[in-house]
Amino acid sequence: MISELLKIRQIETAVRVSNTKVEAVRIKDIVKKGVRIYDGSHIGISGAIGDVSDDALIQKATENLTTHIVYPYPVESGTKDHRLFDQNIISPKALLAHAENILGALRTEFPEFDFSEKLSTNQTEYTLSNSKGLDLLYKDSFVSIELILKEKSSANLFDGFIGYMGRLFDEAKFLAFNRTYLEAYKTKVELPEGERLPVFTLQFHELSGFLNKSLNGERYATGSSLFSGQLNETVFNDAITINQNFNSEETYTPFFDHEGCRLENNKRPLIKNGKLVSVFTDKKVADTYNLPHTGAASGDYDGAPLLGFTNLRFEVDHVDAKKALNGQLAILVIVAGGGDFTSDGQFASPVQISFLFDGEKVLGKLPEFQIRSQLKNMLGDDYIGTFETPLYFGDHERIQGYYMDIVR
Repeated sequence: MISELLKIRQIETAVRVSNTKVEAVRIKDIVKKGVRIYDGSHIGISGAIGDVSDDALIQKATENLTTHIVYPYPVESGTKDHRLFDQNIISPKALLAHAENILGALRTEFPEFDFSEKLSTNQTEYTLSNSKGLDLLYKDSFVSIELILKEKSSANLFDGFIGYMGRLFDEAKFLAFNRTYLEAYKTKVELPEGERLPVFTLQFHELSGFLNKSLNGERYATGSSLFSGQLNETVFNDAITINQNFNSEETYTPFFDHEGCRLENNKRPLIKNGKLVSVFTDKKVADTYNLPHTGAASGDYDGAPLLGFTNLRFEVDHVDAKKALNGQLAILVIVAGGGDFTSDGQFASPVQISFLFDGEKVLGKLPEFQIRSQLKNMLGDDYIGTFETPLYFGDHERIQGYYMDIVR
């Protein structure tokens, strides 16, 4: 039998904020362990949070082989790979100093707003090892700022946010950007003329969620994907490449999947120059449907590997958003809650918070409106590009633009 241990340790130091003042400093240190026992045909699993011995978990997982969870697939072996991204850990004292400086500036310069929520440092360590010589380690440390903005004169629960996520936090740069951002927030402007306008998004969760469903190998093979039957066909604009991306430097997640598989050069194209070249799979789905294995298993620390979502990331395909707009003003969407894609790719959403955007700077806050499009138009003829962001929301952030229908 083969024994395998997954251990996850997460340390968060959080400065809690209320009414633009420090309310408390809290530290969480959580350890999760999962053990898998393989007998060649089945997998037994156990797990625990906290200080539980490996031997106790191995015994429990061995007993759980009797649950007959089928797993006849080869187990990863003989690989040592340690990747460390935790060279810039910010101490609790330094984090508190950053918080006091930022909140002091916001109180003084923008007294019409209240800010709440938190600033935090996050240290993460994932290890996956087994009795066949597998030894994988991912360690990371990054800063996260999540401040909810509320206008004091507003009856809303919140009116926006400012934030950052990255390993190399620059307080001066953060304040300089957010001074410009908050001044633009106070400057109310009207939507540009026209029924179709360029729209830029930061983290388009609905799009990434829909693409995860559509590029899932099991959905593809069973005919429930929008792309079923279109392998090796052009489905998007030929500028677009979408990778299954396990580059920890960009994703802040482990470089290996739940089965211990790694990708060559940390990524694998699923869409390449607009063409569907692959769907993502774990070992079970690849074997069941005779598809290439892409190392995309996910799962809970105490659960069996399964195929759910994976890390999808668009390649940067254009350099200068302002140049791409060629003098036209665009919309930068910050909050668009309540919208989604239908199964055939139609998209609609209200936009609660957005800014007039010239491709480089935010110029003023826009009124609420709605956006509409269709996936193959949005990522086809209406696609503007994917760009490194000129806005200081974090390291490795990207913005993406498309022409969309505007409902005023």
